[in-house]
Amino acid sequence: MLTMRNRGVTGFEVLADDVPALCWPTGRRDLFSNSGEYVARTRVNPEYGRPGWTRDCGKRFHRGVDIAPIRVRSAGRTVTVLFSDCQTGHEFPSVEEAWVPEDEVFAVLPGRVVEWNGVESKSDFGLYVVLEHASQNMFTLYGHLASVGVEEGADVSAGMRLGGMGQTSRSADARNWMAIAPHLHFEVVTGSGNAYDPLEFLQRGLPR
Repeated sequence: MLTMRNRGVTGFEVLADDVPALCWPTGRRDLFSNSGEYVARTRVNPEYGRPGWTRDCGKRFHRGVDIAPIRVRSAGRTVTVLFSDCQTGHEFPSVEEAWVPEDEVFAVLPGRVVEWNGVESKSDFGLYVVLEHASQNMFTLYGHLASVGVEEGADVSAGMRLGGMGQTSRSADARNWMAIAPHLHFEVVTGSGNAYDPLEFLQRGLPR
Protein backbone atom coordinates (compact mmCIF):
# COMPACT_ATOMS: atom_id res chain seq x y z
CA MET A 1 0.00 0.00 0.00
CA LEU A 2 1.14 3.54 -0.77
CA THR A 3 3.98 2.15 -2.88
CA MET A 4 4.45 5.52 -4.61
CA ARG A 5 5.43 7.09 -1.28
CA ASN A 6 9.00 6.70 -0.01
CA ARG A 7 9.55 5.95 3.66
CA GLY A 8 11.88 7.91 5.91
CA VAL A 9 11.38 11.31 4.27
CA THR A 10 12.78 14.06 6.52
CA GLY A 11 12.54 17.12 4.28
CA PHE A 12 10.66 18.68 1.40
CA GLU A 13 11.78 19.04 -2.20
CA VAL A 14 11.67 22.48 -3.78
CA LEU A 15 8.43 23.23 -5.60
CA ALA A 16 8.60 24.36 -9.22
CA ASP A 17 7.86 28.00 -9.96
CA ASP A 18 4.71 27.13 -11.91
CA VAL A 19 2.45 25.57 -9.30
CA PRO A 20 -0.84 24.81 -11.11
CA ALA A 21 -4.12 26.49 -10.23
CA LEU A 22 -5.81 24.40 -7.54
CA CYS A 23 -9.30 23.75 -6.24
CA TRP A 24 -9.97 23.86 -2.51
CA PRO A 25 -9.55 20.40 -0.89
CA THR A 26 -12.37 20.99 1.61
CA GLY A 27 -15.18 23.44 2.25
CA ARG A 28 -12.79 25.54 4.32
CA ARG A 29 -11.76 28.67 2.41
CA ASP A 30 -9.95 30.87 4.96
CA LEU A 31 -6.34 29.84 4.41
CA PHE A 32 -5.31 33.39 3.52
CA SER A 33 -7.59 35.31 5.87
CA ASN A 34 -7.36 33.06 8.95
CA SER A 35 -4.35 30.82 8.46
CA GLY A 36 -4.05 30.08 12.17
CA GLU A 37 -7.41 28.31 12.13
CA TYR A 38 -7.08 26.67 8.71
CA VAL A 39 -4.57 24.13 10.01
CA ALA A 40 -5.60 21.78 12.84
CA ARG A 41 -4.08 22.48 16.26
CA THR A 42 -4.34 21.17 19.77
CA ARG A 43 -4.67 23.15 22.99
CA VAL A 44 -0.99 22.58 23.74
CA ASN A 45 0.59 22.40 20.27
CA PRO A 46 -0.50 25.13 17.83
CA GLU A 47 1.88 23.61 15.25
CA TYR A 48 0.22 20.16 15.45
CA GLY A 49 -1.19 20.07 11.89
CA ARG A 50 1.57 21.96 10.10
CA PRO A 51 4.10 20.24 7.87
CA GLY A 52 7.70 19.77 8.93
CA TRP A 53 9.27 18.98 12.31
CA THR A 54 6.10 19.85 14.21
CA ARG A 55 5.32 16.66 16.15
CA ASP A 56 6.65 15.29 19.42
CA CYS A 57 8.40 18.55 20.36
CA GLY A 58 10.18 18.76 17.02
CA LYS A 59 11.37 15.16 17.02
CA ARG A 60 9.03 13.78 14.34
CA PHE A 61 8.66 14.94 10.75
CA HIS A 62 5.12 15.51 9.47
CA ARG A 63 4.98 15.38 5.67
CA GLY A 64 1.31 16.33 5.45
CA VAL A 65 -0.81 19.32 6.35
CA ASP A 66 -3.84 18.67 8.53
CA ILE A 67 -6.71 20.85 7.35
CA ALA A 68 -9.23 21.63 10.08
CA PRO A 69 -12.94 21.27 9.28
CA ILE A 70 -15.22 24.24 8.91
CA ARG A 71 -18.21 22.19 10.10
CA VAL A 72 -18.00 20.07 13.26
CA ARG A 73 -20.40 18.74 15.84
CA SER A 74 -19.82 17.57 19.36
CA ALA A 75 -19.28 13.83 19.73
CA GLY A 76 -20.94 14.00 23.14
CA ARG A 77 -17.95 12.46 24.88
CA THR A 78 -14.43 13.18 26.04
CA VAL A 79 -11.12 11.48 25.36
CA THR A 80 -7.88 11.40 27.33
CA VAL A 81 -4.70 12.32 25.48
CA LEU A 82 -1.10 12.54 26.63
CA PHE A 83 0.37 16.00 26.02
CA SER A 84 4.09 16.76 26.19
CA ASP A 85 5.67 19.71 27.95
CA CYS A 86 8.51 20.49 25.57
CA GLN A 87 10.28 22.66 28.13
CA THR A 88 10.60 19.91 30.75
CA GLY A 89 10.20 16.78 28.61
CA HIS A 90 7.41 15.58 30.89
CA GLU A 91 4.13 14.17 29.66
CA PHE A 92 0.77 14.78 31.29
CA PRO A 93 -2.72 13.40 30.62
CA SER A 94 -5.57 15.71 29.72
CA VAL A 95 -9.29 15.10 29.28
CA GLU A 96 -10.49 16.88 26.12
CA GLU A 97 -13.82 17.24 24.36
CA ALA A 98 -14.26 15.12 21.23
CA TRP A 99 -15.56 16.46 17.91
CA VAL A 100 -16.83 14.96 14.65
CA PRO A 101 -16.01 16.66 11.32
CA GLU A 102 -18.76 17.07 8.72
CA ASP A 103 -16.83 18.52 5.75
CA GLU A 104 -16.51 16.94 2.33
CA VAL A 105 -13.17 16.37 0.58
CA PHE A 106 -12.40 17.34 -3.02
CA ALA A 107 -9.66 16.77 -5.60
CA VAL A 108 -7.33 19.75 -5.88
CA LEU A 109 -6.36 18.83 -9.45
CA PRO A 110 -7.68 16.57 -12.21
CA GLY A 111 -6.15 13.12 -12.01
CA ARG A 112 -6.68 9.40 -11.77
CA VAL A 113 -7.38 7.33 -8.66
CA VAL A 114 -4.35 5.04 -8.41
CA GLU A 115 -5.03 3.76 -4.92
CA TRP A 116 -7.77 3.86 -2.33
CA ASN A 117 -8.37 2.09 0.93
CA GLY A 118 -11.82 1.36 2.31
CA VAL A 119 -10.79 -0.71 5.34
CA GLU A 120 -9.76 1.32 8.37
CA SER A 121 -7.65 -1.43 9.94
CA LYS A 122 -5.32 -1.63 6.93
CA SER A 123 -3.60 1.74 7.29
CA ASP A 124 -2.54 4.40 9.77
CA PHE A 125 -4.26 6.78 7.32
CA GLY A 126 -7.49 4.81 7.70
CA LEU A 127 -9.68 5.32 4.64
CA TYR A 128 -7.75 7.27 2.02
CA VAL A 129 -7.52 8.17 -1.67
CA VAL A 130 -4.40 8.73 -3.78
CA LEU A 131 -4.63 10.62 -7.06
CA GLU A 132 -1.95 10.62 -9.75
CA HIS A 133 -1.49 13.88 -11.63
CA ALA A 134 0.62 12.68 -14.54
CA SER A 135 1.04 16.06 -16.24
CA GLN A 136 2.52 17.47 -13.01
CA ASN A 137 4.48 14.27 -12.20
CA MET A 138 3.03 14.13 -8.68
CA PHE A 139 0.45 12.47 -6.47
CA THR A 140 -1.92 13.84 -3.83
CA LEU A 141 -3.02 11.87 -0.78
CA TYR A 142 -6.24 12.47 1.16
CA GLY A 143 -6.25 10.58 4.47
CA HIS A 144 -8.41 9.71 7.50
CA LEU A 145 -11.63 9.86 5.46
CA ALA A 146 -15.02 8.80 6.84
CA SER A 147 -16.09 7.53 3.42
CA VAL A 148 -14.63 7.10 -0.06
CA GLY A 149 -16.71 8.14 -3.05
CA VAL A 150 -14.41 7.05 -5.91
CA GLU A 151 -12.93 3.80 -7.17
CA GLU A 152 -9.45 2.83 -8.33
CA GLY A 153 -8.84 3.67 -11.98
CA ALA A 154 -11.45 6.42 -12.07
CA ASP A 155 -10.59 9.73 -13.72
CA VAL A 156 -11.56 12.69 -11.56
CA SER A 157 -11.90 16.37 -12.35
CA ALA A 158 -10.61 19.21 -10.21
CA GLY A 159 -13.09 19.93 -7.44
CA MET A 160 -14.74 16.50 -7.67
CA ARG A 161 -15.88 15.00 -4.37
CA LEU A 162 -13.60 12.20 -3.15
CA GLY A 163 -15.31 11.42 0.15
CA GLY A 164 -16.11 12.76 3.59
CA MET A 165 -13.64 14.07 6.16
CA GLY A 166 -13.30 11.59 8.97
CA GLN A 167 -11.17 10.28 11.83
CA THR A 168 -10.22 6.83 10.61
CA SER A 169 -6.93 5.08 11.39
CA ARG A 170 -5.86 1.61 12.49
CA SER A 171 -4.05 3.39 15.34
CA ALA A 172 -6.20 3.95 18.43
CA ASP A 173 -3.83 6.71 19.55
CA ALA A 174 -4.23 8.51 16.21
CA ARG A 175 -8.01 8.25 16.50
CA ASN A 176 -7.82 9.85 19.95
CA TRP A 177 -5.83 12.81 18.60
CA MET A 178 -8.21 13.22 15.67
CA ALA A 179 -11.13 13.27 18.09
CA ILE A 180 -9.78 16.48 19.67
CA ALA A 181 -8.27 17.91 16.46
CA PRO A 182 -10.26 16.53 13.51
CA HIS A 183 -8.74 17.12 10.08
CA LEU A 184 -8.05 16.04 6.53
CA HIS A 185 -4.47 14.77 6.18
CA PHE A 186 -3.29 16.11 2.81
CA GLU A 187 0.05 15.29 1.18
CA VAL A 188 1.76 16.08 -2.10
CA VAL A 189 4.07 13.26 -3.20
CA THR A 190 6.67 13.83 -5.90
CA GLY A 191 6.90 11.54 -8.90
CA SER A 192 9.98 9.96 -7.31
CA GLY A 193 8.17 9.27 -4.03
CA ASN A 194 9.47 12.16 -1.92
CA ALA A 195 7.44 15.09 -0.62
CA TYR A 196 6.59 18.67 -1.43
CA ASP A 197 5.53 21.02 1.35
CA PRO A 198 1.73 20.64 1.07
CA LEU A 199 0.93 23.91 2.82
CA GLU A 200 3.21 25.89 0.49
CA PHE A 201 1.64 24.01 -2.43
CA LEU A 202 -1.85 25.14 -1.37
CA GLN A 203 -0.73 28.69 -0.59
CA ARG A 204 0.78 29.07 -4.06
CA GLY A 205 -1.95 27.33 -6.04
CA LEU A 206 -5.27 28.22 -4.42
CA PRO A 207 -7.23 31.34 -5.43
CA ARG A 208 -6.94 34.36 -3.15
